Amino acid sequence: MGILNVTPDSFSDGGQFNSPVRAIDHFESLLGDGAAIIDIGAESTRPGAADVNDEEEWGRLEAILKYAAKTHKIARVSVDTRKFSVMERAVKLGATMLNVVGPLPEEGLLSKLFSYNPDLSFVACHMHGTPQTMQLNPLGPASAIKRVLAYFDSSSDELIEAGCKRENIFLDPGIGFGKTDSANIQLLKASATFAKDYRLALGISRKGFISRLIGSDSIEARDGASKAIEAGALLSGIRLIRTHNVRQLRTILNLLGDIPAGVPA
Repeated sequence: MGILNVTPDSFSDGGQFNSPVRAIDHFESLLGDGAAIIDIGAESTRPGAADVNDEEEWGRLEAILKYAAKTHKIARVSVDTRKFSVMERAVKLGATMLNVVGPLPEEGLLSKLFSYNPDLSFVACHMHGTPQTMQLNPLGPASAIKRVLAYFDSSSDELIEAGCKRENIFLDPGIGFGKTDSANIQLLKASATFAKDYRLALGISRKGFISRLIGSDSIEARDGASKAIEAGALLSGIRLIRTHNVRQLRTILNLLGDIPAGVPA
């Protein structure tokens, strides 16, 4: 899953692709690099990020989503949003996956999304608190694992009840979203076990805890460390990797060849 942030303030690439022309160019570049899915987000969820209202978020997304629909590539699009109105518009345009950080929409609204597309896929990502509060009192290792597992179970139940097919549910432990560095490391280690029972997604690309672990804040250094973690995650049975540098990950996938599934159907 290639990351396309059409935002002015995302932690790694904010402002790089927040015009329709640059967003479309990067969308095509990510597909050319081998992304199976492009995850497009128009509101940053980095620690301390300000909320964006529904209309502003949609305004950032509309041009790139309409381009994807016009060029018959919308089936390759995931939309990263926390707002039901944005989810609804995206699914009506043909987006086939939603990536939601934090609480899911309430049951009636969630069911409505699957009435538009019964084959809609869904990534549910755990977040402790909100972008404004997540790092004020971050979860330690034991609390993080307990809460993430509870979130996985409750989200799975809610999605299935709303009409989502079990095989279309992906669960993300939310590395960096309100956890201490030690909690992030323990969640990564535990994910190999989680992957035996859940279809997991993982987004660790260029995150701040990597900089603190390797003692470097350069994007190049973060990318290299990210790819090492992502390769280990794939070998552990994690099904979906959300990454900035698709070309490097595709090269690793080609080298690894067939990857064991690791997860029951």
